[in-house]
Amino acid sequence: MGLHRISGDALTPVSATSFAALELRERDDLQRLLRDDLSVLDDGLLLIAEEYGDFAGSQRRIDLLALDRSAQLVVIELKRTKDGGHVELQALRYAAMVSTMTVDHLVDTHARQHGTTTEESRRAIEEWVGDEGELVELSSRVRLVLASADFSTEITATVLWLTQEYGLDISCYRLVPYVLGSETLLDIQRIVPLPEATDFQFQQRAKGAASAGLTATAGGRDFTKYDLRVGDSAYEGVSKQGSVKLLVRALHEAGVPVSSLRDGIESSRWIPVHPQDGETVEQAFRREQPTRKSHYWFDLGVHDDDGSWVIPRFGGTRTEQYLAVLQRLAPPSLPIAWSAVDA
Repeated sequence: MGLHRISGDALTPVSATSFAALELRERDDLQRLLRDDLSVLDDGLLLIAEEYGDFAGSQRRIDLLALDRSAQLVVIELKRTKDGGHVELQALRYAAMVSTMTVDHLVDTHARQHGTTTEESRRAIEEWVGDEGELVELSSRVRLVLASADFSTEITATVLWLTQEYGLDISCYRLVPYVLGSETLLDIQRIVPLPEATDFQFQQRAKGAASAGLTATAGGRDFTKYDLRVGDSAYEGVSKQGSVKLLVRALHEAGVPVSSLRDGIESSRWIPVHPQDGETVEQAFRREQPTRKSHYWFDLGVHDDDGSWVIPRFGGTRTEQYLAVLQRLAPPSLPIAWSAVDA
């Protein structure tokens, strides 16, 4: 077990150290490093704020507050100790406190953190979520991500009980530092839920959604999400818009030509733009299509001889028709499966 160096014909263990021994601090070091790259925990997280503490009557602060692609807030709490302290109870309190956050408050918080205008932050958030039209509300569910040098049995037992009995979405990541020569290494492992459980959970959610009617609504608006399997990768709780875009990009990267993708999904709604030197696709779209609102059109990351393709907010009532078409277009090397789940 543990990290080893291959030395000739033998394996030499690399001894783990501690954050204290390395003089790495919780807030100034660990928090800063994770803030700048949340993908080491989950590549589906958008940073909203660091040290978020906009709570009435409380001076407590959330280490990192993020948003996932299904419009769920994610509370990230960090500890450098080997028992995790009371991180799970602390995170639960924070989850309850942010569960009533509005979209406007979220946008304002993001703008303050990133030094952007509220319009720029709203656009960034809506593009991240891939919402159909204007994002009007967040999911009432809040995810918890706990990261620590290790966790006591009390914490892991509590987390497992909360996830199994009450359906809370809680992940625990163990952070173990090593010193190898002049380098400091950080081993990041998800220990709850175990990575091996991902496929089983994916199947269970799909089964539960099928028996629940497949649709979640609020105020007459359809908030159905989708779990997708694309080759060896799994994506959970993706919006209608995001699901279509994800499959389109994956198929194009697998060699399916744009013409085939367009034939399957409303070819007239695809627009090619032609960025000039140093120009982004969005800037090119605004220049070439000044009468269209760029807020509702997105760079798909799909390019061919005709240009960089921009698409509108696909989805709506025809989402599953689009997903079925894209599934049929998938080459044998990239099997695709999808299922609707409750939001």
